[in-house]
Amino acid sequence: MTTPTETVMAFLAMLEQPGGFSEGVRAFFTPTTRYLNVGMSDTTGVDETLAFIQGFEASTGAGVLRVDMLAMAEVANKVLTERIDHLCTTDGTVVMSLAVMGTFEVADGKLTGWRDYFDTAGLAGGGAA
Repeated sequence: MTTPTETVMAFLAMLEQPGGFSEGVRAFFTPTTRYLNVGMSDTTGVDETLAFIQGFEASTGAGVLRVDMLAMAEVANKVLTERIDHLCTTDGTVVMSLAVMGTFEVADGKLTGWRDYFDTAGLAGGGAA
């Protein structure tokens, strides 16, 4: 059985591949997983999250998420992260970079919750970390 940290790292690794966000959600989310981007979106389950992702990718041109992990801590079933998220086109061009604090909740190798906290003002100006 994988640890919560191993689950989160496997999920984030998927996001670095074209189409990986959708594949990652299908592989790691449950029907009741809550994905909250504070100040921007709040979805529950695979279908709602995929609809949000498709809209976000269409509006930004980003299809890949490259993560620079600055800090990570695991407490029970929670993984806390401090990271720089680089939203990129599928050819690797950075669309925007955001400093993010996030919390992942894990059970049985699946993400049951994911909350990210960041300054949404960065989205309006193309983002800068």
